[in-house]
Amino acid sequence: MPQLFDNSCIKSIELSNRAVRSATWTGTGDAKGFVTDFTLDFYGRLAQGGIGLIITGYQYILPNGIQLPFMIGNYDDSQVVGLKKLADTIHAASGKVVGQIVHTGFRANPKLFTVDGDIWAPSEVSDPTVKHPIKVVTKNEILELILAYANAAKRLKQAGFDGVQLHAAHGYGINQFLAPCWNTRGDNYGGSLTNRYRFLGETIEAVRAAIGDDMTLMIKLNGADFVEHGLEIEESLQIGKRLADDGIDAIEISGGSASSGKNLGPVRTKIAHEEDEAYFADMAGHFKDRIKVPIIAVGGFRSPHKIDKILNEGKADYISMSRPFIREPGLLNRWLSGDLSQASCISCNGCFETGLKGKGISCKIDRENMESKH
Repeated sequence: MPQLFDNSCIKSIELSNRAVRSATWTGTGDAKGFVTDFTLDFYGRLAQGGIGLIITGYQYILPNGIQLPFMIGNYDDSQVVGLKKLADTIHAASGKVVGQIVHTGFRANPKLFTVDGDIWAPSEVSDPTVKHPIKVVTKNEILELILAYANAAKRLKQAGFDGVQLHAAHGYGINQFLAPCWNTRGDNYGGSLTNRYRFLGETIEAVRAAIGDDMTLMIKLNGADFVEHGLEIEESLQIGKRLADDGIDAIEISGGSASSGKNLGPVRTKIAHEEDEAYFADMAGHFKDRIKVPIIAVGGFRSPHKIDKILNEGKADYISMSRPFIREPGLLNRWLSGDLSQASCISCNGCFETGLKGKGISCKIDRENMESKH
């Protein structure tokens, strides 16, 4: 049975354990999305912590795809230099790195655009999170999006990344095409699941052509959107089967978005006990049962006992975490040393406050403790 500290491979990536750092915005880029020394320091600490695979925070592939301040961009060839420094920093600490790429669609924030642009969406939407006028993308703009994904993936290859992850979860651009609540198009990119999948299928084809057959291509997918008329597990499983047929090398299963109900989003609070952990693991298990590519489960993992239980039950091949690594970049090394106590993260989500101020995400409890000493 698989164990957390087993060696394994995801296609061309050799991993020393089955722990993945799930992609998370870090708030360390500059105003135009370029990698900074702050970015390198942040990821360097992660790489030194013994994590099997690091997936970067989502990188926006067009200037009108940015959502949060100080988000890393991947929309211009001049950004390859910084991205290469990022990959080199992680590799220097014997880490492995996959770059996650995204267009956030109607969740983009025009206040952060550095050039004039529209907020793009597959169709008109009625969603309480939409605060700005949107533009329904034309066929030519869809082709522009697909090309932008391919170019971003090519930059990651040029920069020396080990792989690419498409962000198709959390109500962002690809998820918006997949979900009937956000995609009501009347052309061949909307309507049936086959049509709603078309944008993702064509994106995979273009990205694969850009990076070649040997480089690892992963995806983050919602098992369920937790909104009315959103994706539910059975339809997501059909998408998973199509992804496997299209050559995806691993699927990370998440769920929800900013539009979901209370504590149904991807970043949940109140994970106090082991039974609160692994809140997407059952969904991941459905994919693991029916789809023959490596499955990564994310969602509230805090203890090695729970992780091994999920792996042993065959619900996932890998587990991914983020918030625990914000407080404890060296968590995996601690567990490997024999200290198997639960991660110290209390799941308060206070870590994101400093990122919004351009100071990078950091543990709120640690910050408060530091301030109290002074």
